Amino acid sequence: MCQKIINDALRQYLNRFVIIYLNDIIIYLNILKKHVNYVFKVLEYLNEKNLHLKLKKCEFYQKEIDFLKFVVEQHKIRMNFKKLQAIKE
Repeated sequence: MCQKIINDALRQYLNRFVIIYLNDIIIYLNILKKHVNYVFKVLEYLNEKNLHLKLKKCEFYQKEIDFLKFVVEQHKIRMNFKKLQAIKE
């Protein structure tokens, strides 16, 4: 339910500079100035739709993130072998 609500609210940004998985929102762009603008756009739009984030759960301007079974970095995506090992066990 949560993912559907967020997807509906941010539909215009999906796959342009936003990825949503369950209750995770990833805003991606490798140009910092534009990235900052997009972060503000998403936050303002969520606020307009009365959807609020818990700041303590947010991470901003990360150079590397764990996403599903991957580690996403600027210009590359690689497998997260720690997560894969946990799945095997």
